[in-house]
Amino acid sequence: MLSGRYELLAPIGAGGMGQVWRARDRSLGREVAVKVFVPSDAADEDEQRQLLARFRQEARAAASLDSPYIVAVHDHGEDGGTPYLVMALVPGRSLDRVLREDVRVPVADALRWAADVCRALRAAHSAGIVHRDIKPGNVMIAPDGTAKVVDFGIAVFLEGVADGSRLTRTGQLPFGSVPYLAPERFRQEPGDGRTDLYALGCVLYELLVGRPPFTGSAAGVMYHHVHDAPLRPSAARPEVTRPVERLVLDLLAKDPADRPADAAAVLERIEAATAGHDPAPDAGHGPAPLDETPEPSDAVPPASPATPADAVPSGARPAAVRVEDVPGLPAAAPVAKADTRPAAGPRRGPRRLLLPAALILAVGVPAGLGIRALAAPDGASDSPAGATRAKAVHEIGVAHSYRHVGGGEGDGTYERSERAQFTTQQRRTVESAFKETLGAGAGDRFRLVPVSADPDVSSRELLAEHPDMLAVIGDTADFSWVHDTDEAFLPEISTCAEYAHADGAFAIPADEARQGEAMARYLRSETGARRVLVVEDRLWADRPDGIATGLREGGVTARALDGEPHEVTAARMPALVEAARADALVVPFGEPARKWTEKLRADGFDGPVLTRSDPEGPCADSAERARDAARDKGLPAGVLRTRNYSGGPDDNLPARGNQELYDGAAALATALGKLPDGASAASLRHILDREIQKVSVNGALHQVSFEKRRSARDWPVWFDRREKGTWTEIGKVEKGFER
Repeated sequence: MLSGRYELLAPIGAGGMGQVWRARDRSLGREVAVKVFVPSDAADEDEQRQLLARFRQEARAAASLDSPYIVAVHDHGEDGGTPYLVMALVPGRSLDRVLREDVRVPVADALRWAADVCRALRAAHSAGIVHRDIKPGNVMIAPDGTAKVVDFGIAVFLEGVADGSRLTRTGQLPFGSVPYLAPERFRQEPGDGRTDLYALGCVLYELLVGRPPFTGSAAGVMYHHVHDAPLRPSAARPEVTRPVERLVLDLLAKDPADRPADAAAVLERIEAATAGHDPAPDAGHGPAPLDETPEPSDAVPPASPATPADAVPSGARPAAVRVEDVPGLPAAAPVAKADTRPAAGPRRGPRRLLLPAALILAVGVPAGLGIRALAAPDGASDSPAGATRAKAVHEIGVAHSYRHVGGGEGDGTYERSERAQFTTQQRRTVESAFKETLGAGAGDRFRLVPVSADPDVSSRELLAEHPDMLAVIGDTADFSWVHDTDEAFLPEISTCAEYAHADGAFAIPADEARQGEAMARYLRSETGARRVLVVEDRLWADRPDGIATGLREGGVTARALDGEPHEVTAARMPALVEAARADALVVPFGEPARKWTEKLRADGFDGPVLTRSDPEGPCADSAERARDAARDKGLPAGVLRTRNYSGGPDDNLPARGNQELYDGAAALATALGKLPDGASAASLRHILDREIQKVSVNGALHQVSFEKRRSARDWPVWFDRREKGTWTEIGKVEKGFER
């Protein structure tokens, strides 16, 4: 109970400066959101008094704002020296959560929400209040679709907390969310309302493209904000019109004087763009011609999926997402049959692909999840007298591992709450990509069906149960089908793992060979190493899609072992390195890299040591991630790691892998849009296989084009370095290594 009035009912989320609670105002009998601030203990008594005085001043200013586009501040106070803010409790989703679940949104929605944020900024700036922390987590989407901004004026107080706590010192980053900070903030120059407009440009860019303008490490993002131009939105999403792109680029101008004059001017341009007009920009703030806009550096790494926020103010993280919490989606269907298998054993490894068969079992068809696809133009008909002909409804399997079905403690499977999050997120993401790619008004032709791999079910058996299924997408690593007949052929797109093993299989994440090529490019550009010992059985490492093959394709000499790596003791490593005349070492995922590296370092070897992340990292559950962290805990500083997915190791489940799934679904939807009407499902599956090989689409994360039984062409590979007991991203390889 705060101040004898506000009963804290449940924490909704937490940020760097405290917590947000769902609370009951006992005086008025209503539920509210209470944000409790917890300044650092480093602030002394005088600083604490100054902070409380500043908090009261800023809270009163925020409470004076009256706009339907600003979350209302009801009250403020302090209890035991702890300041708190009482705000309206807004149901709905934050833009942070929208981006996590949908990756990117329809252009009309992005413009509508940006217009609402402009209306909020217009009201606040007119009252002399600058937000200073506009970001997706500070924008709520109410049930009626209105965007509402939270935390006006409180950013100034929080920045004071950081200053008073000695958290912001010379040489450190300024207070705020780095992906959305204006260049002048990094230059420590005084800002005005145009600082908020820059942040709005970053948010609008992310809504349109699916990632912020600049991503990566905090220092790298800061550099890009100050020096680099972002990729044009239309290059990633062709349906972004010229007026919209011009507006976004104007908002992201490095010099505040080159941005629109105020929020009202931005709102006018959004309204004109929405109406299909192309108004002249503000006098004195005109954009450079679009063909003169410099292209960005390839150094910009792609974004991790956004961290979700609940129906609360900024800095908050929600409780676990439940299926029933997501509007428009049904609850997960029950598992089709009881799972009587023993608890899962060790994690799947690449050699499991040599199993001769594979498996999946449908776990239910969610009712009402119609995904609209391209059809004949409006009014077109193949039937006499203009009669409408019913379209066949085909199924698309959205796959998850058979181990991820909920279960007992400690068996390596998802707990039920995690599975609900993951499977719900999968369906939302595929649905979002299908709707964007295929449109929402051309008739229902595809239905999403959750399926799980089952060691006892073949593709033939799956298709016997789902004869109209055309493809599966998602966590397909356990399927390992043998397509022994045309009737059993089923295309699959793996977006969780690098495996593309079956005849009709494609994968998004970079496979071992492409990771090997990336390692070679890193070694050639960043080190003097040219001879690599791959601590892997040469029968495996030298296969066409093996890591040693990729290293050689990248221009370095690679030698592998004559036996299994588990037979190699630490004492043997120096002799093996010497025999190979190696100046770099590649150790496989899950092997005793710590002992090998420690022995080599003690013996005087100072060359690079590289390993790989878990090949199924995008879909690892919390137990698997905990095991990864425990395994990596003892790795020496300086060890390098390649990663074939965009999200880092601290991503919240199930955000990791969401952008890969979105891009794979966009590619699949593009191929589905090419299918003819009237053919049998068996014929369509073979046609779809050929169309997938022709696909080239601009995804939210990267350009996607496929090579059969291989990972997506030119898919990025990220590099991390082990530092101070954790992994730190240092760059990525597309055409070459870029920091």
